[in-house]
Amino acid sequence: MPLYILRLSLDHTSFRIPSLLSISQVFNFPIRFVSQDLYRGLLVIELEKEEDVNHLLERETLLLSVTELYAQGSTYEELHAEMSQHLDILQPYRQKSFKFTLEGVNHRVIESRIRDTVESFAYTALEGKIQMKNPDVEFVIYEDYQWQAAHTVQARVSRDGNFKHVYFGRRIGFGRARTLATSHDVKNRAYYGNTSMDSHMGFLMAGQALPAPGKLIYDPFVGTGSMLYAVAHWGAYVLGSDIDGRQIRGKMKGKEVKPGILRAAEQYGIEDRFIDCLTYDVTRSPIRTGGWVDAIITDPPYGVRAGAKRTGRKEGGKPLREEPYLLPDGTYSHKREDYLPPSRPYELANLTLDLVQLARWLLVPGGRLVFFLPTVNEDYQEVDVPVVEGMKELKIGQGSIQDFGKWGRRLITMEKTALDDGPPPTFEDHDEFDIKNQPEHLPGHFGFRDRYAAGFAPRTIGDSGSASPAVETPAILVPGVTTRNEQGK
Repeated sequence: MPLYILRLSLDHTSFRIPSLLSISQVFNFPIRFVSQDLYRGLLVIELEKEEDVNHLLERETLLLSVTELYAQGSTYEELHAEMSQHLDILQPYRQKSFKFTLEGVNHRVIESRIRDTVESFAYTALEGKIQMKNPDVEFVIYEDYQWQAAHTVQARVSRDGNFKHVYFGRRIGFGRARTLATSHDVKNRAYYGNTSMDSHMGFLMAGQALPAPGKLIYDPFVGTGSMLYAVAHWGAYVLGSDIDGRQIRGKMKGKEVKPGILRAAEQYGIEDRFIDCLTYDVTRSPIRTGGWVDAIITDPPYGVRAGAKRTGRKEGGKPLREEPYLLPDGTYSHKREDYLPPSRPYELANLTLDLVQLARWLLVPGGRLVFFLPTVNEDYQEVDVPVVEGMKELKIGQGSIQDFGKWGRRLITMEKTALDDGPPPTFEDHDEFDIKNQPEHLPGHFGFRDRYAAGFAPRTIGDSGSASPAVETPAILVPGVTTRNEQGK
């Protein structure tokens, strides 16, 4: 099968392989990675047919360009020797207008060397016209260098030509999804909030949900809708919910009649793909049947910019009323426009397990759950990802992570392997998360909000047996949470 060179951005390198594999799964074509190092600026892959390249160019936001690989080597002598044996591959382009381009990866090639390098390919005996603008075909030479921090002119001159590998091939096209991060930039969005996801990261997450026309994708913590804009762009129908309807609506100004989320959807031309955005607590959801959602994609609140909440009262507070409260003016409190139901913090470890159980119930067989899991890096272990029968985590290498030093956001992608819906989740505070039992391991995301506020100080076990940061922080956690171990105990 033909080989292709992917020129990739060096941003978010841990996301690139899962992203490419997801595209191949959406369009049902095989992809084989030939390169030994999967995280360099150039990645050699094998595809069955060139039309599959167009799917990558259309959807991969990290992809700069794709070139069909003709020859390679650790030196130009090796490259020319290999190319000389395969000159017949140039036959379809021999009479066409062309140009040669020399690109350095992790390096800007010295201009004075470019002409000599291009002329070393004279043996290809191309007969078409040299045309620097809009040629029929563009041939590309890639020099792949090791990354170097120094960017002085002297450093550039001294390393010029000392590349690790050199490639030659025909450019097929440039990445067409690269502009999405700019066109969907949060700062230019009609409606956004302080919890809105970065647009580029939103598209990288969206790819893992395998969005496509006709699919239905749900965000149970929709906020200002960042996740839904990305999946709807690829043709999926979307549905969102949130405990706080103010996030969905935003402020209405003047003659505005549409909620904020729909105003942004209209800006991107995808309003017709928004089924609805509903206000309810996901732990008291009105949904009564499972097995109908193709994917769940969400960025659960974890307390850095907004904390997760669920209906109820904090520990020690008054219990919820069983009957509606009648105000002195004869109206019920819950019917007032400014009514907000009482809420309590939703511990992230509880929320994470509930989310996986919700996906187990709502998803169709083979459906995906995609979410960010913030963790304290030094405390994170593989067992922190909840184990639920019928759900399987999909992971490449060490996984995709945004590393912020002491903490990071891990992108978790899970697939429903069960063929049945199973029971709906109960959303109770799970017994296996009872910190009073002094479990051997507390997950890296347990008590994340307090850990963040405390500067990620090491945990200590207090006299009561509860785990807390070594420094004093406000007591805002729901008691009793860690995640399951590998045996699901």
